[in-house]
Amino acid sequence: MVEAHEIDVLIVGGGFSTMPLIRELDASGISWLMVSEMTPIWQQLEAADALDFDLVSSLQSSIYSFELVEMLKEQGEGFQDNFPTAREFYAVHKKYAARYADRIHHGRVGSIDNHPDHSIVHLENGEQFRARHVVVATAFRRKMNANLKQLTIDASFAGKSVAITSTGDSANLLIAKLVAYGAKVHLVTNGFIMLDKMFATFSPFDDGPRFVPLDQLECHNFSEISKWSYRAFIDGGYIHGLIHHRFARLFDRNSLGVRHPKSIRPHKDIRSFFKAKAPVENGHIAIKYWPIDVYKLYCEETLEQKIRDGYLINDLPFFLEHGHVKLWDKTAASIDHEAKLISEDGESAAFDMIIDGDQEEPAIPEIRVHGGGSGGDEPAAFAYKTREQFMGVISPRLDNIYTIGFTRPFTGGLNNISEMQCLLVHRMIAEPEFRDSINTNIDQRISDYNATYYANRPEKKTDHLVWYGTFTDEVAKLLGIRPKRSDTPGIKGLMKYYMFPNNVFRFREKGRYAVEGVGDLIAHTAKQYHDYKVLALLVIRYPFFELLALGTILLAPVPWWVKIPAAIIHNRLPFTSTLVGKFGLPTRESKAIFNYRKAISFPVLAYPLLAAVMWAAAGIGAAFAFSAGLLAYVYAMIHLGTAKGWNRKFFCDMKSKRSPEMVGFFDRYRAVFKTIGRNK
Repeated sequence: MVEAHEIDVLIVGGGFSTMPLIRELDASGISWLMVSEMTPIWQQLEAADALDFDLVSSLQSSIYSFELVEMLKEQGEGFQDNFPTAREFYAVHKKYAARYADRIHHGRVGSIDNHPDHSIVHLENGEQFRARHVVVATAFRRKMNANLKQLTIDASFAGKSVAITSTGDSANLLIAKLVAYGAKVHLVTNGFIMLDKMFATFSPFDDGPRFVPLDQLECHNFSEISKWSYRAFIDGGYIHGLIHHRFARLFDRNSLGVRHPKSIRPHKDIRSFFKAKAPVENGHIAIKYWPIDVYKLYCEETLEQKIRDGYLINDLPFFLEHGHVKLWDKTAASIDHEAKLISEDGESAAFDMIIDGDQEEPAIPEIRVHGGGSGGDEPAAFAYKTREQFMGVISPRLDNIYTIGFTRPFTGGLNNISEMQCLLVHRMIAEPEFRDSINTNIDQRISDYNATYYANRPEKKTDHLVWYGTFTDEVAKLLGIRPKRSDTPGIKGLMKYYMFPNNVFRFREKGRYAVEGVGDLIAHTAKQYHDYKVLALLVIRYPFFELLALGTILLAPVPWWVKIPAAIIHNRLPFTSTLVGKFGLPTRESKAIFNYRKAISFPVLAYPLLAAVMWAAAGIGAAFAFSAGLLAYVYAMIHLGTAKGWNRKFFCDMKSKRSPEMVGFFDRYRAVFKTIGRNK
């Protein structure tokens, strides 16, 4: 019989995703060992010379809090939030792998036998470990990973047609390379959600653009003030436009969904986005991309170096607009692999190559549960299911086995999720009282979480995708490390509490899991974004615009039974969300544009006071006339600014993507890209 090596905590797989846990275990004096082949996808991509891209998540949501503090110390005032390249990101992985190399046992786990007070972990080479606690962090199985490391996309693809049957960030990376080399892409899809990952904001506070990653605009805690207003702000008119696409055809004809209807997710999938009790429902896929206008501002001065570093134009809406990519409806299209032909509704297209993808599945080794099954002494097989795991970490069917990394964000970075899961696992391991308090009513905890974060719909394979800021917030509450509003006094404190995104490090400034230096990191970040003043101005616009519209309806000289349905229809369509989304951001630095935007915003912000004064002075009829006139003025001014190119929609601004300036820039980009490819 093989003798089992004993250990307190055995980490299966692990790698970079469990570094925050390892750090806390060391601080607590708890012994641990990691069993891993140490061949993560990042190492495989490096071996294939395929680390030629930047991340879709920003630095502050992709790097752990303690490493961000070190970066700030090293770089000082020059430290900026941006999008790390794959090479930069993997360099951080290798740093920590080297630091803990002496406690990494190279091998592959084949199965785990879970008993009430221990687990036996079986390696494929016959070795065994007896562990009090087991942490499984073995990532996902994905076809697209193999495509990324095995496909060499080069000049030989010029003029060819490539079919792709999967839609996501990885597929979009392949599309970016194919289009840059001159290939035609046929994307077979069920539709998608496209989100600009970087914004260029112009304001009187700055000389030139200030670049802001998407996750810095998510201000998760603002939803505590008004979930309704929060949804409208973070939506920017985009999701609502997909839900109400018939309405969009009338009032937002320049939207992605109207111009390219096959990009719209099926109504049954997208309608639940804002239907959960939580501000945003779990279970949605979003593609984060470089909008070409922002990419031009960010990269043009050093274009060749930026491309060499891995910053690529992956603007799928731009590609659709100019015919580089054609969409096919996955539910209606048929694919003849032998004839290399796609067909849909009488239309056909030949392709030279097809790239298939699949949905990610947890790569968890076989786990046999002893003592909890219904078959006597026969162990029961464990299957990971998102809605049966508490916070993606704890299963009521397992004893002291925890999972990390199988919950992913659809914006922000995976390490935001992993770091919080690591802290939760550490406390489960280190504090028996806390562990008992969680396990005592874990079924109810899971039920409550599911009722909050999922709308009333069947389970689906994307349920593990979460709105990262609400997930980190929930774990922070569990751990008792969530700052209270009273902890942040004053105006700056108010801005910090409601505007600062729920990246993990905001929960590690003080308390049980405090990291020294995080306070400086938070202050530096706030300074980078002017203490979020610009964001606050963007956020408060929606409720005032909505108040103007609803006030006009309520003051109208019509019966009350007309006003109520009119207000409901107005909100449901939704006029204001679409309008504010079109108002968006200024397209460039211009005093005239800033004054134009003030001429719209200031009267709307003053509307409640002005309307009240008008009513008191001249009666309800005068108040209605003022309200209706201001509403008409706002609609006319926003549409005028959009027509003149002064306004940029938050997401998928199709007007800028059609401009000759962007078309010309893409031609220059493509020429540089090909030159770099030839010289590799």
